[in-house]
Amino acid sequence: MKSALIIIDRAPYGCENAFSGLYIVIACLNSSLDADVLLMEDGVYAAVADQVSEAIGYPNVEELTYLIFPEGSVFVHERSLKERGLEEEDLVEAAEIINDEELHEILSAKSETAILKI
Repeated sequence: MKSALIIIDRAPYGCENAFSGLYIVIACLNSSLDADVLLMEDGVYAAVADQVSEAIGYPNVEELTYLIFPEGSVFVHERSLKERGLEEEDLVEAAEIINDEELHEILSAKSETAILKI
């Protein structure tokens, strides 16, 4: 395995998936392993800027995206974003919006990558 791609497709609050997935990417990067995160479906909410999660008693996942960038990428699926009424301006600076074609290219290029859907 030369790298890791963590796919997060669940909302960042109410379950541990997004929080844990982002920490997996950070742990990989801290161990000098190339790693990226792909946020799709409800996972795109993890990249929304100006989150105030303390009000609901959860750690802030927005802050974790900044620990991934620039060593790793925070990919945000464009169609998932649009389906939820979000735009690029709503996201953290670290987010890189990708369309379906770019998603296919990323997945095809990662032949020696561990792909884990959280």
